Amino acid sequence: MNLNFDDEDTLCRTAKPPGGEAQELANLRYVNWVNSVVEQHRGPKVEQFRVSFHLDKRSSSSIDKWIRFAMKKGVQMLDIDFLEYGFHQSYTLFPHQVFGFKQGSAWRPFCFEVPNLDPCMYTGFKSLKDLCFKNVDVAEEVLQYFLSNCPVLERLSVYNSRYVSRLRVVGTSIALKYLEIRECFMIESVEIRDANLVSFTYAGHTMINLLIRNVPRLVDVSICEPNNLFFEVVFTQLSYCLSQLETLNLTYNVLFRCDRIFPKMPNLRHLGLIFEGDDAFALVNLTYFLQACPCLHKLVLQMHYEGLLKSFARAPKFSHNFLKVVEMVGYVGRTSDFALVRYLIKTAVNLEKIVVNPVQTWLLQSLNYRIMKDQILKWQENVRDRARKYFKRRVPKGIEFVCL
Repeated sequence: MNLNFDDEDTLCRTAKPPGGEAQELANLRYVNWVNSVVEQHRGPKVEQFRVSFHLDKRSSSSIDKWIRFAMKKGVQMLDIDFLEYGFHQSYTLFPHQVFGFKQGSAWRPFCFEVPNLDPCMYTGFKSLKDLCFKNVDVAEEVLQYFLSNCPVLERLSVYNSRYVSRLRVVGTSIALKYLEIRECFMIESVEIRDANLVSFTYAGHTMINLLIRNVPRLVDVSICEPNNLFFEVVFTQLSYCLSQLETLNLTYNVLFRCDRIFPKMPNLRHLGLIFEGDDAFALVNLTYFLQACPCLHKLVLQMHYEGLLKSFARAPKFSHNFLKVVEMVGYVGRTSDFALVRYLIKTAVNLEKIVVNPVQTWLLQSLNYRIMKDQILKWQENVRDRARKYFKRRVPKGIEFVCL
């Protein structure tokens, strides 16, 4: 009942250079592999259907067949990824015609028609709980159709789709609880209103118009968008829900301004931030965040470096009584890292655990990581060894040190 067609080994072997006969042959074998299983499948139901490989529009007829198969089998989790690890290719269109859409104009790629589906297809709409599109051109009309016609759809993830410009999650009749939008370059606005949403993630290269109103269950938000006014824009957009948030991740550098007034986040227990190891005001920024989150339990810092730093500006004196766990992700053991550790031990007076993780999370999904995995793992182990030696001498006995 769980069909996961992920041929990572073949993808890595044919990755350099992209294209060429080896990759064409690998694509053909992959399509034949999935077709063979789909055609021979005799079970009444499929709970999970996942395809993940470098495919383009030349495989569209097979892709159409796979989607129809999954929907007719009452799939609960549908995960489609056609451009894994950063290949450049012509994008693959989601088979919109399966759901009653036809090709439109250049400005409006799809036109809606009243669906005339095979009755068996409705089984998929009734059972679909988790839907993920990665590197697939899926139109916003198709996404809205899923949201309106899948009564138990709780998770929707859309990565790198060119045809999504607006998305609306409006009304309590929509079951969606988790929404994730990443690298959709044409996205302009997201409206979430009177909804059941619990978690929302947006990451992209453009600033969007984000409207959140009357979403009482929303407790988990992650935002990453490049903007010189990142702080002001994000906290304005989230102003209606900041007080109820329990988890907040801001994965973009927040520039320091001495006249900044941080909004209070009284219920926040988990905070994730980019920590600029070469920003002289990084500790000042961090202090203001900690002051705004009096009940914070866990702090996760994504370490980022571009240049060298001699010393940090002096941070305001402050003691945080509730912070128990700090995790440093992408730790490399610079002088600024050591200064950060000293600051945290001094500020978080009841700190119980420091977690150091040398893994650069952004690298894990890249093709270079798959190809150079052995060298990268060796470098990470060297970082771990140095970290153990440093922390063993300097971390107080009452604080647990963990090196991942």
